[in-house]
Amino acid sequence: MHLTDEQLNEYLDNETANRAEIKTHLDSCDECAARLSALQTLFADLDSLPEMTLSRDLAARFRPRPSLTVPQLPTWFTLTASLQAAAALVALIVAIPFFSIMLPQVEMPSFTNWFFEIQSLGTSWLDTTSTFQMPTFQPSSIPTLEMSTLFIALAIVSIFWIFGNGLLLRKNRS
Repeated sequence: MHLTDEQLNEYLDNETANRAEIKTHLDSCDECAARLSALQTLFADLDSLPEMTLSRDLAARFRPRPSLTVPQLPTWFTLTASLQAAAALVALIVAIPFFSIMLPQVEMPSFTNWFFEIQSLGTSWLDTTSTFQMPTFQPSSIPTLEMSTLFIALAIVSIFWIFGNGLLLRKNRS
């Protein structure tokens, strides 16, 4: 069995606990000794290379630029979010007594009852789907007025949504 590159690197860096075992193996194994010698030569060559400076600073790409500041949210938006959070907190505080009254009345079924209920629901679902037949629709039975009303309502909601997003995402032109 030969030494791994990791073991040889740890031996060179004096970071191995098995230094005596590796030394014994290197004395008896010419192939591992040759690999260690090649690593020592490689590291010596790397150490003999001259220090070079980069032509440009690579770290500058990753530093935050003053021109890329985070835009400040409008005060009405932060106020709205704060009011919503406060309203949710008040609703939670008001609801706690009601839930504490109802909680002792809730019975938790045992795991077997719960599993049996799921199994019976699955069985009834399989029975229903095995006897299911697709209904046939008459072309005249489709309500056109209700569908057009739905499309109009969807168009109105979409316009309000786009307008609202436009207001939120509009850039400040100062």
